[in-house]
Amino acid sequence: MRIDLQTLQSTQPNTYIKANGPNGQDSIHNQFSTQFKQALEQLNQTQIESAQKTEMLVNGEIDQLHDVMIAAQKASLSMSLAVEVQSKVIDAYNEIMRMQI
Repeated sequence: MRIDLQTLQSTQPNTYIKANGPNGQDSIHNQFSTQFKQALEQLNQTQIESAQKTEMLVNGEIDQLHDVMIAAQKASLSMSLAVEVQSKVIDAYNEIMRMQI
């Protein structure tokens, strides 16, 4: 019995992702870079908010120590997460570079 591979391949669903978007740009790259940029902006905003609340507490402009501590912990946790993600990305890059072609 002879099996024709071309007919088998034509029945498979097309699961390939198109690399080029409607404007010829890499849409997947744009989505990733947009998400990455938003995450960094959010991290930066958390750090700024913590610094502002700390400064306001020192200047006596606010009395709620718990709000300042929550903002500081939120900023610290966000930064720790960013550092861990950075470490994992570097590890993944190094692993890819060690792969043999």
